[in-house]
Amino acid sequence: MRILMISNQKRSVTPLNGFLEKHSEAYWEVPLEHLQDQEIWQERQPDLLVTALPIETKYGQLIRGLQTQISLSVLIHCSEINLEILKKTGDIQPQAILVHPVTEPQLIATLHLINLSRSVAMEQHLKVLSSREREVLQLVLKGFSSKEIGQQLFVSMNTVNTHKRRIKEKLGVRRWVEVR
Repeated sequence: MRILMISNQKRSVTPLNGFLEKHSEAYWEVPLEHLQDQEIWQERQPDLLVTALPIETKYGQLIRGLQTQISLSVLIHCSEINLEILKKTGDIQPQAILVHPVTEPQLIATLHLINLSRSVAMEQHLKVLSSREREVLQLVLKGFSSKEIGQQLFVSMNTVNTHKRRIKEKLGVRRWVEVR
């Protein structure tokens, strides 16, 4: 999982930061003010955004937009007192909320549940694919190139690339790793 953590200068580094870095494919910390920078989303392509509360309304709206636009999962970490503030941040729909203090086993279980929910959502999306698109997808996930897929399915490389583009559009993914 590719994780983007919103850093907050007011808070010190917590064990959560180390746990996330240890249990992720890639991990970055970004100041809240940089969330609007499109390069962050295009270059890093995170699967999970981790943030603390409170979040200003404008950032809540931005995060909610990203959740729908790029299939971004959100994990909120907070203290028990901040749970009331969560109700006021109605725009964000977190996949999980962790209340401090967080142990490593709790974090691992939470990350597994988020991955599972992403997989279930993907299964539902797979139903919209045609049988040929599912064949192409299976071969892509096995690591075959467009040329090899075309040879196996007796179609041109352009046809394979069209199928691949349509699959990504239908599933709402940018990278094949998001389908796994």
